[in-house]
Amino acid sequence: MAKLSADPIPSRDPVFLVVGATAYQVIGGLVPQMSPFVVAGLIDGLSLSEGDAGIVASVELLALAATAILIAPVLPRVSYRRAGLLAVLLTLAAQAASITADGWTSLVLLRGAAGIGEGALYAMSLSIVASHCRNPEKIFGYFQLVWAVGSVALFSVGGIVTAAHAHLGIFALIAGITLALSPLLLVVPDVRAVNDRGPRATASGLLPGILLFAAIVLYVAVSAGLFAFSGPLGERVGLETAAVGYILTLSTIVGLAGAGAATALNVRWGRTIPISAFCLGYALVALTLCLWTDPVAYGVAVIISAVLYYFSLPYLFGLAAALDRSGRWAAAAGSANLLGFAAGPVLAGAVIGASGYASLGAVCVAMTVAAWVLAIFVVGRSSVGPIPQSAI
Repeated sequence: MAKLSADPIPSRDPVFLVVGATAYQVIGGLVPQMSPFVVAGLIDGLSLSEGDAGIVASVELLALAATAILIAPVLPRVSYRRAGLLAVLLTLAAQAASITADGWTSLVLLRGAAGIGEGALYAMSLSIVASHCRNPEKIFGYFQLVWAVGSVALFSVGGIVTAAHAHLGIFALIAGITLALSPLLLVVPDVRAVNDRGPRATASGLLPGILLFAAIVLYVAVSAGLFAFSGPLGERVGLETAAVGYILTLSTIVGLAGAGAATALNVRWGRTIPISAFCLGYALVALTLCLWTDPVAYGVAVIISAVLYYFSLPYLFGLAAALDRSGRWAAAAGSANLLGFAAGPVLAGAVIGASGYASLGAVCVAMTVAAWVLAIFVVGRSSVGPIPQSAI
C-alpha cells in the first residue's frame, strides 16, 4: 500500500487538485440544490403528503450536515481519494436503489444513506482546498462560479424530468450526474490533509471555530429563508409565479458576478471589508423584500441577494480555512452551511405565520448583524501566517 503524503500538492498539479475538489463539491451538494424538485417529485410520483415528502428531503439534508461535521476531525488521517471513492460508491448505491423504492420508510433509509456519502464528499471538497490551496477564497470562488453556471442548466433539466417522470426522473438525474462526475475523483492525488502544525496554524482553541460555525448558520439561514419564500414575497408585490421564476433565473445568471468578484478580489482587501459589505447588503435586501411592496424593488433585491450570496460563501469558507491547515474547520463550515440551508425555510415560515413579513425583516436583520459580529470577532482572533510556496 502506498504511503500517504501529508505534504502540499506540488505547484505543477493545481489544475488536477481544483478539478477533483470541484467534483467532490458538486456531487456532495447536488441534492440540496435540487431539493425542490425532489419534494415535488415525491408528492407527484408516490402521492406523499407535503409533510412526508419534506421529511424524506430533510433526512437527507440532516445526514449531509451531520456527516460533514462528524467526519471533520478525522480528515487529516485519511486519503482523500480512497475515502472519496468509498463515499461515492455509497452515494451511487443509495441513489440507484431510490429509483426503484416505492415505500416511504425505505426511501427515508436510502436517502439518509445517500446523505452520509454526500456529506463526506462535501466536507472533503472544502478540506482539500483548505489544506492544500494557497488562496482558499479564490478556489471557493470557483466553486460558486460552477454552481451559478450549473444551476441554470440543472433547474431547467430538473423541472423537465420531474414533470415527466416525477421522483423517478429527478432521482435518475441526480444519480446520472453523480456517475458522470465520479471519474474526476481519481484526479485528486492520493494525499491526506496537512497536519495542523505548520505556519498556517492560527487562532488557538475551539472558540473561533465555534463562533464562525454559528455565524455561517445564521447568515445562510437568512438567505435560505428569503429564497424559500421568494414566491410568496413576489405574489405579495403583485407578480405572477412565472414572473418570479424569470427573476430567479436572471438572479442566478447575474449571481456569477458575485462569485467572479470573490475569485478576483481574493483577500486583497482583507476579510473585514468584504464580510461587512455583504452583511450590510443582505440586511438591506431583507428589509426591501419584507417591507417594500414595489415589484421593481423586489426584482432588484432578489438579484442583489444572489450576487451577495455567491460573493459571501468564498469568504466565509476561506475564513474557516484560515483557522487550521488541516481543513477540519473548513469541513465544519460546510456542515454549518447545510444546517443554515435546512433551518432557514422553517424559521422564516414560523416568523411569517406568527407575526407577518415585517417581523421577518426584523428577524433577518438581527440574525445578519449577529452573524457579522461573530465573523468579525473571528477575523480579529485569527491571523494567517506565510503559506508554503509549494501550495497553490
